[in-house]
Amino acid sequence: MKFMKWKILCITCLVCLLPIVPGLFLWESLPDSIAIHFDIHNNPDNYASKGFVVFGLPCLMLLLQVFCCFVNDINAAKHGDRVKFERITKWIIPIMSIVLQGMTFAVALGQNVDVRKVAVLIVGIILLVIGNYLPKFDYIKNYDIDTQKARKINRFIGFETVIMGVLFLASLFLPPVASLICIFLLIPYAIISILYGIKVGRK
Repeated sequence: MKFMKWKILCITCLVCLLPIVPGLFLWESLPDSIAIHFDIHNNPDNYASKGFVVFGLPCLMLLLQVFCCFVNDINAAKHGDRVKFERITKWIIPIMSIVLQGMTFAVALGQNVDVRKVAVLIVGIILLVIGNYLPKFDYIKNYDIDTQKARKINRFIGFETVIMGVLFLASLFLPPVASLICIFLLIPYAIISILYGIKVGRK
C-alpha cells in the first residue's frame, strides 16, 4: 500500500495508546467497574471493567485511527492531497483518546467532571473545524459530480456544519436539554445536506 502515509499513521496510533500509561500507574486506585457512558445530567448509565477501560478503549481508538488514516490516504491518492484537512482529521481520534480517557479516569477517581460539557465542547469544535474546511474541497467522494457543483454543495454543507458547531458550543451555557436538542438537530441537518446535494447534482 504505497499510498499510505506510514509516519503519521504510526505517530497518531502511538498517541491513541498513550492513555494506557497513566492507566497502569493508576491501576490500584481505579475501581473494578468504571463508568464509560453518562446521560445528559452526568449520571453514569453504563459501566465496563477496569481492564477494558485501561487497555480495550485505547485499542478501539487505535483501530478507528487506522481506518481514518486509510480512508484519508485513499482520498489523497485519488483526488490529491489536502494537507491541512488531513492533518486535522488524522489528529481528531488521538486527541479524543487522550481527553476522553483522561476524563474517564478522573470520574472513576471521584473528581467532579461535567462530562456533558466536555463531550459537547469536543463535538462543537470538530464541527466548526470541518465546516471551515469543507468549502475548500472541489470534489465529492464516490460521485461523478463536476467541480463547480461539488464546490457549491460543499460550501452549503460547510455553512450548515459551522452553524451546528456554533449551536453545540452555545448549548454549553444552557440547560442540558439544549445539548440533547442539538443532537436531534443533526437529523434534519443530514437530510437537508443530502437533499441539497441531490438537487444541485441533478441540475
